[in-house]
Amino acid sequence: MFNLLIAIDDWLILMNSTEGKYALLSCPRDCYDTCRLRAYVEGGKVVRVIGDDGEYTYGLTCPRAAKDVERIYSPARVLYPHIKAGKSFKRIDWESALNVLTSKLRYVLDNYGPQHVLFLEFAGNRGILTRNACRRLWNFLGVTKTDGSICDRNGERALRLTYGSTYGIFPSDIKGLKMGVIWGFNPAVSAMHLWKVLHDIKDMGGYLITIDVRYSETAKSSTSFIKVKPGSDGALALGLAKYFIEHEYVDEEFIKIHTYGFDALKDNVAKYTLDYVEAVTGVSKMTITELAEAMITNKPFSIFVGYGIQRRHGGGEIVRAISLLPALLGIHRGFYYSNSDGLCMNFKAVEGADRWRAMNVVSMEKVGEIISKGYFKLVYVHLCNPVATLPNSSRIVEGFERNDVFVVVHETHWSDTAKIADLVIPAPTFYEKLDLVYSYTHNIIYLNKPVIEPLGESVGEYQIMCEIAKNVAPNNYREICLDPYEIFELAIGRNNLEKLITDNSLEIVTKPRNVYQTYTGKIEFYSTQAEEEGLPPLPSPPDIDEVNPDELILISSAHPHYTHTQFEDVYGPKPTTIHVSPKDAEKLGLRNGDVVEIRNEKGFAYMTVRIDESLNEGVLWTPRQSYTLDGKRINVLISDDVDTYGGSTLNSTRVRIKKLSFH
Repeated sequence: MFNLLIAIDDWLILMNSTEGKYALLSCPRDCYDTCRLRAYVEGGKVVRVIGDDGEYTYGLTCPRAAKDVERIYSPARVLYPHIKAGKSFKRIDWESALNVLTSKLRYVLDNYGPQHVLFLEFAGNRGILTRNACRRLWNFLGVTKTDGSICDRNGERALRLTYGSTYGIFPSDIKGLKMGVIWGFNPAVSAMHLWKVLHDIKDMGGYLITIDVRYSETAKSSTSFIKVKPGSDGALALGLAKYFIEHEYVDEEFIKIHTYGFDALKDNVAKYTLDYVEAVTGVSKMTITELAEAMITNKPFSIFVGYGIQRRHGGGEIVRAISLLPALLGIHRGFYYSNSDGLCMNFKAVEGADRWRAMNVVSMEKVGEIISKGYFKLVYVHLCNPVATLPNSSRIVEGFERNDVFVVVHETHWSDTAKIADLVIPAPTFYEKLDLVYSYTHNIIYLNKPVIEPLGESVGEYQIMCEIAKNVAPNNYREICLDPYEIFELAIGRNNLEKLITDNSLEIVTKPRNVYQTYTGKIEFYSTQAEEEGLPPLPSPPDIDEVNPDELILISSAHPHYTHTQFEDVYGPKPTTIHVSPKDAEKLGLRNGDVVEIRNEKGFAYMTVRIDESLNEGVLWTPRQSYTLDGKRINVLISDDVDTYGGSTLNSTRVRIKKLSFH
């Protein structure tokens, strides 16, 4: 193997005394929890992984971490560089792989320009080195990148318009709550450690109220459940706002000091009477009243807003409407959505975004459309599996298979995307590399050190970026590629880094909840920034998803065994099942086990029916990135429309289904 590992050997010093004992490290996957794990090592191998019993992990092990040993040593691991040879792959050495990669990259940069190189990444691994620092090279080169909008963009932008930033309450604040309202969120599956803290509210005599379009695992363990029609959550929120105002429950002193645009909001909610909201949402007037009174009498409370609720047309407006409810009752940032913004960390400096900026940014929803037209001549993929996870994915496959597009994938496992790449290079798991790991829920950061040697010829993401920089930007190598600990110091400062090195974890300072980063410095019911950008200055959510009489709304969400497409090599492929409400099943003449065709303008797929009483009429549900009976991913049908807030509309996918007859 070439000397890349030797040149940066300091990065790979294993943690001391792990043999026969356990090492502490944090899971950096795209998960709310970012929990701490104990990895037991024997004979240079990880033999067992369990949750640590420290702060925020509580000794709990999720189904993924419990199977991490199998995933580390999975037969599906990419262990060596491979290049496409006809319809299969041929193993090559690292020197050859780097030569191919850098020569292709230089050729495209010189002959087409950096805008024709696409750096395609997301959140498969969220470490400072693995994710953030890798952006330095691509920002310097000025290549095209995506806007990262597939996940939480609509809600993120909504909260920035209202509060100036996305952060709300942290887990340490939850213990003081009398009530949690869990809105369009299923933490019992997707955030089990956060769910443990939330469930403590109920165990201490408080209340948990879940609002969703399906009777989820979280709903089943809540104090009460409110089922809404898909897309009508904004109307419910503004109906509650009207109730607070109409009954003079608003905190006038708080509104006077900390908010802007209350009078305009008051006029804006006038139409949301109990009768109107009941008709739109399907929630009875009595239930709406009971929910409003529960919020009024159980302060402090917080609303926990899920990402799924904003992945739809009007999703940003829905989150805006929901987020203003605690403010009306005098609560600073009385919501949880995503807390990365609230961490006192300098991400821009780490990414070089304070010095260099990508020339071209494209919508993540439109990647398939653009790639299929051959605009990009080289695509570099890491930390994501776009063939399986992005919408309208058949167009991505079409683009990647073009003869004039060269696709490089840096991966730990043979993913859908790796299998159709031109060059595949092996990446280590987080058990095999150094990183600083942070969360988008809590404010504890961790220093991960490798607990085993990298398997095969796996090389870390940031290391590869530095090797590329040596070849394509040698004169600027030292400013692009800093020592890992210099990167960490940029992120958290010298004093915090010294503490982190000593203790391996650190509770980092968070931004104040009573400070707002809007133009007015207040909570903006009437958003001055939205007005400036040509968006509605007041929350204007849609009443409901608009569908034709023969259409249904297809939604998807997390499955407890998988992090997106990770762990399919352990638990097997995701189920090929589509969940249908009893009313829709009766209307369509469907029974459990029937095979149906699901179709829209993007294509078709076959799945097996499961009748599900938890669902609202008009809604189909399947786990994210499910397989179909005809060997596709459900993403071939998923909407690639972009909401007015710039994010995805995955859960506004409209489909028709029909039973297939076999003879």
